[in-house]
Amino acid sequence: MDPATLIPVPDALPVHWFWFQLLLTVTTFLHLVAMNIVLGSSGLAFISTFSTDSNSLNLGKEIGHKLPFVLAFTINFGVAPLLFLQTLYGQFFYTSTVLMASLWLSIIGMLIVTYYAAYIFHLRFDSLARFRAFFIGLAVVLLLIISFFFTNNISLMQMPSSWTSYFSSPNGWLVNWGDITLLPRYLHFIVSGFAVGSLAVALLYEFKKRRGDVAADAWIKLGCKWFTIGTVINFGIGFWFLGTLPGFAHDVTTSAGKLFTIVLYGSVAAGAVSVIKAMSNRVVPAAIWTMATVFLMVIARDMVRISYLHPYLSLPELPVKTQYSPFILFLIFFAGIGALVWWMLKTAWCAKEVQ
Repeated sequence: MDPATLIPVPDALPVHWFWFQLLLTVTTFLHLVAMNIVLGSSGLAFISTFSTDSNSLNLGKEIGHKLPFVLAFTINFGVAPLLFLQTLYGQFFYTSTVLMASLWLSIIGMLIVTYYAAYIFHLRFDSLARFRAFFIGLAVVLLLIISFFFTNNISLMQMPSSWTSYFSSPNGWLVNWGDITLLPRYLHFIVSGFAVGSLAVALLYEFKKRRGDVAADAWIKLGCKWFTIGTVINFGIGFWFLGTLPGFAHDVTTSAGKLFTIVLYGSVAAGAVSVIKAMSNRVVPAAIWTMATVFLMVIARDMVRISYLHPYLSLPELPVKTQYSPFILFLIFFAGIGALVWWMLKTAWCAKEVQ
């Protein structure tokens, strides 16, 4: 069967496709940063529960205090990129979601349980005693499963040739095991989460140090050390992932391939600089270079998607029925909500300083 016959007709866009691609890249970046912080820091909190050292327990308690709020930001930041993904690639994303519908719908229940586990870990930290590991461990396991389901959906979306597997397994549990990039793609994301989460902990204690916390130095050094180890390991996984990509994904004779190659080299360079900064415990510069690395990797990811779907889709050829007013209204609300979130964070930070 020709997979192209299974692809629905794309809907018309209200404005030029570039605006949706730009917003998809920016919002995906914001979501991935928040998701990496949640995944990595919750993993560190889980590890800390097995220590009898009071300082390690305090680290877990500190992370637990922040975890529900960062998790809320992660989920909300994840809505926008999903909407833009559906707008540009809806005929692929909706189809892949239906093919793994049972797995996809289970994400809602797992997120609810993750929320409860994070709040219990935070609010009952002292009274939980040995059960702390269970609740934060449950949250970590569910986050890992959710991440895999998202990775699987993107894999199915980019490979319409895999959709025919549905006819032999029409139960909504389809996993694209035939994609050799699935495992390295997933591990690349998970290890990145551990590294970024570690750096986020170091950044938290850097701010605490500036407020006079004399015990912060140890956690800054440890967070930078974990970040360095995680990033170095992720370089290896990243090159494994790169080696599994088909040749057309990084074919420099195409525009997408050229841009992918440029941002790939840029992300490797930025990642190397972030490691150098972290090794000298310069947390803020390390964080800035890490954000640059993540942003470049998001662009690389977009280029890979375009290359995968090139036989079935050309973004410039998508139909357009111009309607600027809804898009302008969206941008106004987007800017307003961004300003509101910034004000909320600034107010909460200043209130904590007063305390």
